[in-house]
Amino acid sequence: MASSYPPAQLSSPAPAAVADEARQEGFELPAHTSSVARARAHLRSHLLRWGFPEDLGHTAQLVISEFVTNAVLHTDTGRIGCSIHLDGSRLRIEVTDEGTQTRAPQPRSAGPDEVNGRGLQLVGALAQRWGVSARDTRCGRVVWAELGTTG
Repeated sequence: MASSYPPAQLSSPAPAAVADEARQEGFELPAHTSSVARARAHLRSHLLRWGFPEDLGHTAQLVISEFVTNAVLHTDTGRIGCSIHLDGSRLRIEVTDEGTQTRAPQPRSAGPDEVNGRGLQLVGALAQRWGVSARDTRCGRVVWAELGTTG
């Protein structure tokens, strides 16, 4: 028997509600050096879709590049998980590895002639907060940073 009620009308949320809505995306990549650029591209795409300011997006891309690079070069992981959470005035970037290393990544002091070794110092200078957490499983860790969404 057919209903006599009119079909439900779908409506879009009010613009203010969309702006306040928390957003989250995640993706996985193989632990290859080419994945650093792919992680930046995925992040950029999501942030542009969400209307994130481009200049702050560049900072976010630098952070994810550093985290993915470290996972590729300094762990024995096969896969890297990336997730981004945009909630109000905060963007959280997380990179997860499956490595068996027990030592957390640490900023180090690079010499003036060294090419590498400054990435985590940059993250520390750009992020409101950053850190390393153990995963819920026996192996791997989550390296995360939180960026403010206002200049």
